[in-house]
Amino acid sequence: MIDHAAKEHAVRSIGMPECLHVPIAAVDETAIRTYVGEIVEELGRGSPSRALLVHVDEPPPRDESLPIWEHERSRIFHQREQVWVRVEYTRYRQAYRKAFPSEDIADKILSHCMNRRIAALKGFQYMRITPTTRGANSSSAFSENWGVALWSKPAEIASFKRRGVAIQYADLSDLMLMLDLNLGGGIMDAVNAGQKLILPPTLGALKWPRS
Repeated sequence: MIDHAAKEHAVRSIGMPECLHVPIAAVDETAIRTYVGEIVEELGRGSPSRALLVHVDEPPPRDESLPIWEHERSRIFHQREQVWVRVEYTRYRQAYRKAFPSEDIADKILSHCMNRRIAALKGFQYMRITPTTRGANSSSAFSENWGVALWSKPAEIASFKRRGVAIQYADLSDLMLMLDLNLGGGIMDAVNAGQKLILPPTLGALKWPRS
């Protein structure tokens, strides 16, 4: 199943190639089951469920010409097992450890792939969480504050909700944070750097140095 409203937003408003349509937020559990994948375990007690382990659907084919796929952390985008938590849930670290007991996250922050205040404003109840470094997580503050200010405007929220989206795909700054990259000191810093990751080399995109 495809949330066509969300896909149209990703293509027209965000300019994201289809292979980088990475779900990061959902309005409810039904939206997760319908458009993201199968809920295989409840990780947090409560009703409604506070934390979920989701086995995601098969992702679209990758465009291997995009430099972003050369980054060693890019596999996290379409990781088949993911942790999704409710916006207000605070024990998400415990839930993540339950889902991935062998993963070492001692020196990592568990980052919500969408700012929680923005998610609440847009009407999303669930978000995906991924591990990142404290430095990268802190670097997202500017773009997140900019987003909160934007989506606090009644006209912007009304326009967004008229689209009727059930999920949201990651934008450039979301993907960069998932890659554990610093977002810089301004919203355009993130956009300009991110654009180089999703353009083919023939258009002047950056190549990642191989280790």
